[in-house]
Amino acid sequence: MKKLILVLFLFTCLFTISVFAWSPNDLTKYPPVMDDNDWILNIGVGVGLIFIDNIFSDETYLPPFRVTLDKNVPIGDKNLPFFFGGFFGYSGYGVRGAYFNHRFPVAARAGYHFNWGVEKLDTYAVTTAGWIINIPTGNYNKRDNLISEDLLFDIKIGGRWFISDSFGFWAEAGFGNTPSLFDIGITLKF
Repeated sequence: MKKLILVLFLFTCLFTISVFAWSPNDLTKYPPVMDDNDWILNIGVGVGLIFIDNIFSDETYLPPFRVTLDKNVPIGDKNLPFFFGGFFGYSGYGVRGAYFNHRFPVAARAGYHFNWGVEKLDTYAVTTAGWIINIPTGNYNKRDNLISEDLLFDIKIGGRWFISDSFGFWAEAGFGNTPSLFDIGITLKF
């Protein structure tokens, strides 16, 4: 409990310092850790559909794995800090010994960086649109044993914390029909 209170206190202090150091003009600039035309590679896992794989259940679940590649692209006269990229992932679920459904989300992404003036921090909002390709295996009903696709759309907020010029950690949270609602992982900038 003491650790939680300490973390909340430190987060509140960081947030307060950032808000007072921020000016509205900062919204038209990339964060200090980002430059125009940077490429950002995110690799990570997520928390998604709830299937429990244990000795009391026959359900199996592979958590969502994802890779995104984004490119910073300044837009307009003020060089607004946008980025565009792609998304690829994998997850799966099924019943042990009966069937398994492999899910491959493939999509395009577009987002906007927010500059809070914190040197190693990049925060952003991103929307993703594309398809989820479902490939069932096992003892599905013949009619259902076909490859299918679902529309994919989500909106998330995210943050990256860089511990060096090109390496850091990231997290995203939001809503939509991607296989995960919360993702974490490593990020590379080049």
